[in-house]
Amino acid sequence: MARSAPVPAFFQVLVGDFSEKLKMPTAFVNDFNGPALCKLRGPNGKCWDVKLEEKNNDLFFHKGWKKFVKDNYLEEGDFLVFNYDGNSLFSVTIYDESACEMDMEEAKRKRSTGGLVGQMRDYVMPGETRLRIIEFKSEHLCFKRTMETHRLYQLNIPIIIARAKGLMSKRTIELRDPSNRSWPVAVTPMEDGRTLMNKGWCDCYKANQIKKGNTVVFEFVKGHVKLHIVRDEGYEVMLTGPNIVY
Repeated sequence: MARSAPVPAFFQVLVGDFSEKLKMPTAFVNDFNGPALCKLRGPNGKCWDVKLEEKNNDLFFHKGWKKFVKDNYLEEGDFLVFNYDGNSLFSVTIYDESACEMDMEEAKRKRSTGGLVGQMRDYVMPGETRLRIIEFKSEHLCFKRTMETHRLYQLNIPIIIARAKGLMSKRTIELRDPSNRSWPVAVTPMEDGRTLMNKGWCDCYKANQIKKGNTVVFEFVKGHVKLHIVRDEGYEVMLTGPNIVY
């Protein structure tokens, strides 16, 4: 009895700046003769249109890939298996850090809020405007910043926190991202009294795919600053506790 031909497939581990485009393995591309526009079918059965881009004999998932990444809550370290079903369709299976298939509902809950532990609430304001709030409670000194273009390169630390933590006399602080990676970041006191995070901060936000409009909570725990990243712009983050600074 003749065996059916295996389904062409490849895998990719998401590392570096994967959110804009993703390179296909060369060995797969050599045998691939599909069209320039393909579909990616995610774990929930939904399909995304993604345009392929050829550059220097390499082939990338490009236009439309960014939306696939966002809608499926993908993060660095995730392991994706692409099965080519023909007719320009790839079925994608996603594995997370547990080495098991990713639970999409759990990923939505955790990753859209950067793992931030808080109570989500919906408020209906006058005029029937709905306000979605994540209430974040902490006993530690903390502050939040909604990322704007200038904050992606340097970031102002509230003067109350800078004084309380003695940052004016320090050269660096340690940031810990939601994956518990450590990032040494330079702090620079300014003549006008501000204290800025600069050198090293850019590497941290790029590695964590922090974008304009994301909200980052900086929590000063013992020995380092813990980052909580809220990527869903539909939520307003409300800090509560005895040591909150706005």
